[in-house]
Amino acid sequence: MAIQQFSKNPDFRPYRYKNAAMEFYCPLCSVPRAISVSHRLTAKNYAQILLLTIVTSFFLWPLMDYRGVFCFFIYLGGFEGSRRLLFSKEVSCPHCGFNASWYKRDVKVARRLVSEFWQVKQPIDVAEPETQSNVDLP
Repeated sequence: MAIQQFSKNPDFRPYRYKNAAMEFYCPLCSVPRAISVSHRLTAKNYAQILLLTIVTSFFLWPLMDYRGVFCFFIYLGGFEGSRRLLFSKEVSCPHCGFNASWYKRDVKVARRLVSEFWQVKQPIDVAEPETQSNVDLP
């Protein structure tokens, strides 16, 4: 468990990313944020997809001939889906639970998610340690 969960004053310093794809302030809690993954594919990703397509086509040549080139679209969908999943995982604020992608789709769902985040994040009432009773020792 994180120490911040039990403290009354959480640490709102931003995480530092070396090559941040996007830097912004959270619209709900005004904490500086940075995301390391963009939701768009880069030139490096397209090169990886092209290389995978060439290798796959080479190995599937006896079975599929030129039709092996259509693996490009399968790899493109896989890369695109994985990038979007990584982005959606990082976009929600760890301090207040605000998720801009849900807010863009449906405001009511975004409000419900923030309220659920705060219900889970409520400070746990730590019970006072039991005092030792006066017991006569022999």
